[in-house]
Amino acid sequence: MTLLVFTVCLLFSFHRIKQQHEVELRDVDVSLWMASRAEFELQRLLSTLDRYALGRTDVDREELLTRFEIFWSRLPLLVQGIDSASIRSVEGAATVPDMIAQLQRLEPAVLALRPGDYPAYLAISNTLQSFAHPLLELSREVKATVGLNSDAQRASQRGLYLEQLGYLLGILVSGSVLIGLLLRETRHVRWLLAEATTARNRIWHLAHHDPLTDLPNRWLFSDRLEQALRRGQRHGEMVALHYFDLDDFKAVNDGFGHLTGDRVLVAVAQRLRACVRDSDTLARIGGDEFAVVQSGVSDRDGAALLAERLLAALHAPLVIDGHALRVSASIGIALYPDHAASPEQLHHTADQALYCAKAAGPARFRFWEPSQAAVMSRAAIA
Repeated sequence: MTLLVFTVCLLFSFHRIKQQHEVELRDVDVSLWMASRAEFELQRLLSTLDRYALGRTDVDREELLTRFEIFWSRLPLLVQGIDSASIRSVEGAATVPDMIAQLQRLEPAVLALRPGDYPAYLAISNTLQSFAHPLLELSREVKATVGLNSDAQRASQRGLYLEQLGYLLGILVSGSVLIGLLLRETRHVRWLLAEATTARNRIWHLAHHDPLTDLPNRWLFSDRLEQALRRGQRHGEMVALHYFDLDDFKAVNDGFGHLTGDRVLVAVAQRLRACVRDSDTLARIGGDEFAVVQSGVSDRDGAALLAERLLAALHAPLVIDGHALRVSASIGIALYPDHAASPEQLHHTADQALYCAKAAGPARFRFWEPSQAAVMSRAAIA
């Protein structure tokens, strides 16, 4: 009978611990979602603002105002939903209340903005761009808490263990030594499992993502491309491979330093990420080279539309370290199965198309054409 009571009490204790752990994980997930969503909505607002200022027909004033209001509505949720005591502040950056106040002052300018009004557009864009760094840092700080315990969480866990230990000892005095050892070992095992899970997830992420931009790296990109081609072969779909290379990026590194160059790459990655769908894969291949796997392309025009969005995303200057830097890019596009039937051939044809795009001038994109193979052969011989 004593053993049965002990077992029931022990199971009840573990159930309480499991519930507390799930609540803590849920709180971290909510905070991470809020921070990431605010950063995502900012990039969507900047993309919509760029297209509206250019007079693009695919965006109107109502859509711009809607994006502005959505981003604005995300900031109060950050104040309410994230435990500021567990997140380090970003030195020299605007706080969330500061950003809300700036948005309130910026609203009349957004309401009055018209396509082609470049000075007003530049002022709005610069203000919104200043939010990107603090939001990115806030999102990183929230990510850093995943798998870790804050002081409050550790105190709560210790209190929970002590409560359960006292409950068990009060019922089963004769089994006090056994219960204490069992709880101690259980806590140690849970801690080891949590540490191992966190380490495994971090190692996997670092092995498959670029450490600077947090985009998929070349290895993960190749795997996603192979998956897209197999899916396209099964369903008879077209796949587009976009090779993306920044124009004269060496001038940025030489003129402003490699640290500023790295920040430019991070800002470029943020803008490009806002242009692709969840089903597409944006990756940093190396240096200032990026690539996009676009799945489920209906025709050649669908690939051209994405290339135009990618180029337009870089039209507005990047505000880096107090400098308004303008960057542009060239894009080479190869299509499966029209231009190539394997990943290696698709890489080769997209690279040839990129070569022709850069030869045509900055901020251009080119599809691969059979004639480009002859041009590349002559260039190689020369």
